[in-house]
Amino acid sequence: MMAGREIFSVPVVFADRFFMSEKSLAEISALGGYAWADAKDHLDLANRLSGSTSVRVLVSEYVPINAVVLERAAGLRGVVAYGAGYDHIDVNLADRRGILVCNCRGENAQAVAEMTFGLLLCLMRKIHLSDRYVREDGWKRTDSAALPEWVMGGELRGKTLGIIGLGQIGSRVARIARGFDMKILGYDPFAQTEDLAWVENTPLEKILSQADIITLHVPLTSSTEKMINARTLATMKPEALLINTSRGRVIDEPILLEALKEKWIGGAALDVFAKEPISGDHPFTKLGNVVLSPHIGAMTQEAGERLSDAVARQVRDILQGRKPECLINTYQIK
Repeated sequence: MMAGREIFSVPVVFADRFFMSEKSLAEISALGGYAWADAKDHLDLANRLSGSTSVRVLVSEYVPINAVVLERAAGLRGVVAYGAGYDHIDVNLADRRGILVCNCRGENAQAVAEMTFGLLLCLMRKIHLSDRYVREDGWKRTDSAALPEWVMGGELRGKTLGIIGLGQIGSRVARIARGFDMKILGYDPFAQTEDLAWVENTPLEKILSQADIITLHVPLTSSTEKMINARTLATMKPEALLINTSRGRVIDEPILLEALKEKWIGGAALDVFAKEPISGDHPFTKLGNVVLSPHIGAMTQEAGERLSDAVARQVRDILQGRKPECLINTYQIK
């Protein structure tokens, strides 16, 4: 210990706290050991890395791995994003420093796709409001033949679903939607969609104007940040629903809040937010046409097991000098 700060003497450090299976932890332990940093933020992580020459791999779900952190991790060989998203990692700087960056793409795709439909069904059928109505004894106080008008929901069959982003998650959403007999429009200028021949490849503007439900499955990049904004929301149908299980910052949240209050669109279901966690008095929590969840799209036991296995594989490859299967940056092992 030094000045009350732990000096890591293991090759693998988990920046924040997330699920890792005992099996995967045992595999990583056999590679030289691991430690949980439980860092509050990137400054805390950087401070705890300072002075350590043992750390070779950092694994992070949310803690930013930026210049401040990378400058303190002198012996770093690789960074693993716990999950598919890696917008919290400075990939360009890591690339310049010869540090491998990889993610665990695809491992949580089924969980997020199913969560998307859970949120959608909750919003369509007013399940969140109905649950509160029963808990607050509203049903008991109401004549069964005179339930409030708001309980009337809608069906997915025949509705048009617009999927923005047809990667591993979006393509699974499309397959689920097919089972609901929905018309499916898809927009993704990069995805290979030969196996989704029944998805109509559609320009973004057409999706925004024609879809009854729009669901977002894009990474956070400079081109997707605030892609849902005043202009795009104004293009949507007044009864349209918006689902976001990707990243909060792909939506201009103050504008969405206005759109929901003023009924530019019918409602929204949000699992992610620009700044997390949100508080219980956040303006979104005051709206009945919004379903909220605390970024749990990937949180299933099955996805956790797959993510754990993927992390262990990436860590092993980095420590043993092999190219990881999910390498993101252009740096190559010489």
